[in-house]
Amino acid sequence: MAVHNKTYQPLQVLTVTASADLPAFRFVNYSGGLCTEGSRALGVTEIDWLDEELASVVSLGTIVVETSEAILAGADVSADDDGKAKTALALEAINGRAIDGCTGSGFIKIKLVP
Repeated sequence: MAVHNKTYQPLQVLTVTASADLPAFRFVNYSGGLCTEGSRALGVTEIDWLDEELASVVSLGTIVVETSEAILAGADVSADDDGKAKTALALEAINGRAIDGCTGSGFIKIKLVP
């Protein structure tokens, strides 16, 4: 499903200096870059940010995130190497829980996990 068909509710937005260009709806790490495979996220971007900009990331609430694979509703999600959501594997940081699912790459709504 397309991102414009999803609604979300940010409860807390933090800023971080982007250490790279950050696409919208991707997991961002505490250093301001895209999350890597299984890493802990500071939050998720709502819009594109350029390297060195003060980027806002949603860190609490529900948010739309881009996926790299099929994800079932209710699944724990983690990040892949491009900051996209994927189903969390054992020992990976859980960054959220899928509110809805998708059958391939696309966009889902998640509840962020602090």
